[in-house]
Amino acid sequence: MLLTGISQTILKWAAGRDGKYGGFIGDYVKLPIMCAYGIFVLVTISTVLALREMDLKVFYALTGLNFVVVVIFSAIFLKENVNSRVIGSVLLIILGVVVFNLDLM
Repeated sequence: MLLTGISQTILKWAAGRDGKYGGFIGDYVKLPIMCAYGIFVLVTISTVLALREMDLKVFYALTGLNFVVVVIFSAIFLKENVNSRVIGSVLLIILGVVVFNLDLM
């Protein structure tokens, strides 16, 4: 979950930077973008391994928290504004995860 948030934040940061590096292909071979995609590969492998050990219900509830992590990282590292609408959305996601897993608590 944390790695997904890191890679998505890197992609947002790299997309917001000025300058093109040689057209369509050049935009995708920038170091930050390649690192973010490398992290996505690690996330995919760890997802397969996690699904072997974890209940599917718990796993997908936790993946919903990726949105919360991205909002937090974007606010801290990218200095994006977090307004009341974003805070309300994050609280709804957290509430949904809690309600979804009530029988596990």
